Amino acid sequence: MKAVLFLLLAVGAAAPAPKFKPAIVTVHATEFAFSAPKSVAAGTMNFHLVNDGKQLHHVSIVKLLHGKTTADYVAALKKPGPPPAWSVEVGGPNAAVPGGMSDAIVTLEPGNYALVCYVPSPGDPTPHLMKGMIAPLTVTPSSAPVMEPTPELTIRLSDYKFGFSKPLTAGHHWVRVVNDAKQPHEVLFVKLPPGQTAAGVAKWVEDGQKGAPPAMPMGGASPLASGRSMTLNLDFTPGTYGMICFLPDAKDGKPHAMHGMTAQFEVK
Repeated sequence: MKAVLFLLLAVGAAAPAPKFKPAIVTVHATEFAFSAPKSVAAGTMNFHLVNDGKQLHHVSIVKLLHGKTTADYVAALKKPGPPPAWSVEVGGPNAAVPGGMSDAIVTLEPGNYALVCYVPSPGDPTPHLMKGMIAPLTVTPSSAPVMEPTPELTIRLSDYKFGFSKPLTAGHHWVRVVNDAKQPHEVLFVKLPPGQTAAGVAKWVEDGQKGAPPAMPMGGASPLASGRSMTLNLDFTPGTYGMICFLPDAKDGKPHAMHGMTAQFEVK
């Protein structure tokens, strides 16, 4: 018995893996503004979006390089063409319904960022960003170790597809989203009622969001630049779901959904 105890002390008993507890960064959205912290420490954090407004909103986190500001970013997007090369999309919680919430786990390096909403209003294609829905965020250096959740499955984004590492099942899941494509992509999850399709939801948005929504948005990953990844904390009940990417294509400016970047799957 003493020999066994001595061996355990000498080798070291295996310690349980630390439970993942990211810092919570709460962002409140209304028409058309964010209420959010001005500064956070670098590391892995859960951006928790609370939609206090009457329209859909999301939080897209954009890293601004070379000393650029949110004013510079807005000015750049007023010009035709792709986003400026000094901006990097690093994810965030995708659209939450009015009164709803959405979460996303991201790891941010020190630097200057912008919190942006690109969602348009019903009947108006102007992104909320152009109505003032942008807020600066400073990420300060930190000595805290980077710790991310271990994903149960991975969704890989390409031009113009979503790829699952394995099927999603009912219940809670840590889902890693990785952009393998050469241009930015996003994932918006919707729960589809009988008779509706992901492509139909995309067309409803493209046609100006006229009438009642054909499906219920339930968050996802806001735009991710090429090579970037983030993690989603999701709960699924049995049913039919869709995934959609609405980002404009680098070549023709059409939403990626119009290039076929929609998908459907069943959760049992």
